[in-house]
Amino acid sequence: MEQFNKKQIIELLNSKIQIWRFPRLLKELDGDADTLQVRLTKKLSSYELQGSENREQTARKIRNWLAGKNQPANREELFRICFALGFDREKTETLFLSADENSIHYRNPRELIYAFCLEKGYSYPLALELVQELGEENMSGSRLENQTKIRKTSDTDSTQTMTASIRDEFKRLDTLDDLKQFIKKNRETFGYHHNTAYRKFKVMLSYLLTGKSDHESYSNIPREKRYSIERATEEYLRMGLPYQKKSGHYSKVEKIIKRHWPSPKMVQEMYSRKRDVNRKTLLLLYLATEGMGVSEPSETSFVQEHCQRIDLMLTSCGMPLLNPHNPFDYLVMQSLHLENDDDFMSWKMERILKKLFREPYQPSYVTVDENENENGR
Repeated sequence: MEQFNKKQIIELLNSKIQIWRFPRLLKELDGDADTLQVRLTKKLSSYELQGSENREQTARKIRNWLAGKNQPANREELFRICFALGFDREKTETLFLSADENSIHYRNPRELIYAFCLEKGYSYPLALELVQELGEENMSGSRLENQTKIRKTSDTDSTQTMTASIRDEFKRLDTLDDLKQFIKKNRETFGYHHNTAYRKFKVMLSYLLTGKSDHESYSNIPREKRYSIERATEEYLRMGLPYQKKSGHYSKVEKIIKRHWPSPKMVQEMYSRKRDVNRKTLLLLYLATEGMGVSEPSETSFVQEHCQRIDLMLTSCGMPLLNPHNPFDYLVMQSLHLENDDDFMSWKMERILKKLFREPYQPSYVTVDENENENGR
């Protein structure tokens, strides 16, 4: 990928880069844009609980989606859209990767049942019945008990079946009896969070907190040298990104980049497993830890080596690979191009964000003159 200076990167993001946003992707996957709104309105209206939302409210919501004013509020809404349009599992995964930055989670019993029904062409109401019959009731213990169990095993090399192998076995299911047996067999490995992503998150976060990859050595670090999660997030992951929730003055590109950006509270909730680890946080941790250290490769370039390592990390977590048409991913890839020995990936990302969002802040650790840097790039 060609390297640009910060000004060129901003110009490219705001003018030339092709961003496949939700309405465009939805129309491409469906293939019948002329009747899309009518079909969605009819189907989604029939899915709503009686009295919870009238047809006009549903129609207005769909118009906003197709106009690009907003996106579906949650994953359940995305699944409803996929059922309404008759998407198979492959199309559903493609839509989820774009709209939610995470694919179908095959260890979540509800999403696994939805994936099966979509693949077999079953309706959304039937899928809900199967969730009631085969879902949480078939898990070993309550949701809280399962989350507690996951916390205890997340830091170890568990012998339990992980998401990748469950996904591969799931693809061979053919009948409802197969599905029932599959859920019964794997119920103790089900969970609501991505364990692989959580383990990688813990390792990289521990490196920021202690400066060491072995989290067990934390007790050997003097208290004054330890970072809290809040401080580590502010110093390494926020990168000066504005906190403002009002987004009216942001461009489309800025909104995409800002979406799901971790705050200290979010990272703390990920750490305590109250929230799933998202893709953006993993990528920011990778930049902040310099990939936990990579020496100059002999057969590939520094950038290629990091792109391959990042894609391997994302694949193992069931997340989409780096995509240069995604503005945030594009910035990540540009941050891998380092001009001199004093540069770090996270510093370069922070300087680009500063220019993009035009915030009047100055990172405390940046001492090199900004104008001098730009003239040399």
